[in-house]
Amino acid sequence: MTISVSVPYTCGELFQGTLDGQPCLVSCPIAIYSTAQIGSDEIRQSLPDKVSRALDKLPLASNASLPPISLIQRLPSGRGYGTSTADIGAVIFAAARHAKLSITPLQAARLAVSIEPTDSTFFPGLTLFDHRRAEFHQVLGAAPPVTVVILDSGGVVDSEDFNARDWKPALEKLTSQHRQAFDLLQGGIAAQDLSTIGEAATLSAKAHQSILFNPLLDHALALARETGAVGICRAHSGTILGLLFSKPSFDKSTIIPYLRKKLPAQIHLRVTELTGGGSV
Repeated sequence: MTISVSVPYTCGELFQGTLDGQPCLVSCPIAIYSTAQIGSDEIRQSLPDKVSRALDKLPLASNASLPPISLIQRLPSGRGYGTSTADIGAVIFAAARHAKLSITPLQAARLAVSIEPTDSTFFPGLTLFDHRRAEFHQVLGAAPPVTVVILDSGGVVDSEDFNARDWKPALEKLTSQHRQAFDLLQGGIAAQDLSTIGEAATLSAKAHQSILFNPLLDHALALARETGAVGICRAHSGTILGLLFSKPSFDKSTIIPYLRKKLPAQIHLRVTELTGGGSV
């Protein structure tokens, strides 16, 4: 029997900053997934180092008895797609299912955080998460119907190096903006109000320019206004940006050609949807 488990990638975060002095985030899960399979005919390859280290921490009776795991990776790393989190989650949940080991999203997230700071995509719905220590999380609600157009300019940000740096002084200057963005986001998700969610994500994206400058952000803001997007999101430790649209009103046939005309040719566009976190 084949075991297959998928965990969503992200288009960065809807919010990232500090609340009451504690670094935290709300990931922007998208309907593109990393998938781990056991018992499939997929060509097997060595698991990434971070994934192997996380698997070694899973309390299985015997890792030696675990069959080979295939990992199907669909997006590049280092750009803000949350690839390490998705890869680790897919493999951990698949291995646990094979071993008939019950593991909660919080347990899996804590295991992942022991390797590196982790996205909130292990949890169902849209979730606030202490991505550095995994000491708290708060499920904010279901993902509303949002189409996400990802602007991928390439390039990479070394997340390990980025997260190892001391950002405390810079973050302290943004305390009020972070609180405002999160309060807007929390209320927007509770009310399923796309305009408020877009406003919150945009505020978080703009505030983060003083920490990690994205040269495409101002252009993305202009494009959002021109195309009727409710706002933008960004990778707070990566290079990608996202335009957020109300799914019912999104017209791919007109918006995508317009964006292609307005953006440099090297910008790759990916059209996907906001989704809830959790393994499937």
